[in-house]
Amino acid sequence: MKKLLLLVVTLLSASFMSAQTMKEIPVQKRFHTMSENGKYMITNDQAYVGIYNTETDEFDEYYDGMKTNYQIGMGNIVTNDGFLVGAVDGMPSILDIENKKWIPLGLKEGDLQYSMANGITPSRKYIVGIVGLKGIPYGKLKYKPVLWTLNDDGTYGEYEELPYPEKDFSGVTPMYILANCISEDGTVIAGQLMRQDNECLPIIYHKSQDGTWTYEVYDEGLCEPGLEFPEFPVEPTAPDLYEFMTEEEIAAYKEDSTAYADSLRQYNNHEIDKKPEYKPEKSYYASDEENNLFKEAWDKYLEDNNAFSDQLKVFRTFYYEHVTPNFYAQNSVNLSANGKYYSTTCSKNYKSGDAALFTVDNGFELHDFEDGNWAYTVTNDGDLFVSDKNSPFVYPAGSSECISLADWLKSKGENEAAEWLGTVDTRIAICNSNGRVISGFSGMGSYRSWIIKLDETPTGITGIEQSGNSHVKAYDLQGRIVAEGEYNEVRNNLKRGIYIINGRKVVVK
Repeated sequence: MKKLLLLVVTLLSASFMSAQTMKEIPVQKRFHTMSENGKYMITNDQAYVGIYNTETDEFDEYYDGMKTNYQIGMGNIVTNDGFLVGAVDGMPSILDIENKKWIPLGLKEGDLQYSMANGITPSRKYIVGIVGLKGIPYGKLKYKPVLWTLNDDGTYGEYEELPYPEKDFSGVTPMYILANCISEDGTVIAGQLMRQDNECLPIIYHKSQDGTWTYEVYDEGLCEPGLEFPEFPVEPTAPDLYEFMTEEEIAAYKEDSTAYADSLRQYNNHEIDKKPEYKPEKSYYASDEENNLFKEAWDKYLEDNNAFSDQLKVFRTFYYEHVTPNFYAQNSVNLSANGKYYSTTCSKNYKSGDAALFTVDNGFELHDFEDGNWAYTVTNDGDLFVSDKNSPFVYPAGSSECISLADWLKSKGENEAAEWLGTVDTRIAICNSNGRVISGFSGMGSYRSWIIKLDETPTGITGIEQSGNSHVKAYDLQGRIVAEGEYNEVRNNLKRGIYIINGRKVVVK
């Protein structure tokens, strides 16, 4: 009698069952990111986060009717052991999925509480994100890149501010420096430099052996080397009468303003019959001298603001005459887990849609595919997943020609998965670092998501014997039925080889 062996070890007449999972997700959501092992799939919307466990089919939602703003990060946000990063009401936070507990990562005094944790390493040792700065005028940096490090006691200390360029290629202070993704070993960070006019350029960070960080921005081909731009103006700040009032005057104004607001609310709710007549104004509480000083400051602000507008017009006219607008789609950043590849989507002439792949293990080396596709995830080998928003495709590593996702699966010998993929509708597909876990979605508004796990090994121990009365079909790796009948009969008459029986990959010797 031939002996049927599973792909993993036998233990006390029982075996860990090695199998493939190919299934549609019962929750009608757009799951657009997942953990490396495919256990957790994540969806989000405004103030909403949803988490689906592919092993238990449990689905958890974080939403309380817009009272709390739940958000997920923009990079590799969830670990295999169930920790997700994002923000709660603008506070960078990490979620313990199993215990359903959000833990704030913390900000520093003067930071704007609209910040975000974007990427996390598998060990949870490092988290990258962005922190907003309060009261920043146009022309200055509003968001800076940061790194949180896990302490020995299991908490995250104060963030480390990553270095960044003070000026972009045109001599202008960037508006945002985004840190989106971090490699699995915590030594490479991928992000974007966003200009004051929302134009994005790739930025990559490398960690040196001494622990310091260096960065490089990809800004080639935008303008003639050495081009001198006009000075970019900084928007003047409008004065506030508070700046000239005493503390007592400010307190009196605030007290009366609160009373007026309460009375107006009561009137609008029909709790009182008479509408309040007196509406406080700051100027009523300031002295004549203070009002005059404020007026002088306001007149100066109007003069400065007119000069700012004129100077900004001069800069922009020169800029648009001399710069080729070849930038990159905002937040379109993916980093391979090993930190060697950075995928993104080009935005040419202010229209997004051309997949791009950078090799970044030793500086930036660009491959612009000029294909009209959007780029998504990239494997450690350099296989790039893209989509025309109707169907998923893959650029095999080193190739300038994309193939369908189904053909890519066939090239890996995964014919059954390729055949199954033909039974579901999909527009977008993403993968894990070795391309062995793949998920995707289709639809607009009402979504359908799916997942394929090519090498799944469930954690439970299951005996290999089945009832001889079970009716089964055996498939070869090309997806063809090679035997059908009672389990024992099928098992005993198969030739040597690898087969799929009841959705599980088995070896006959």
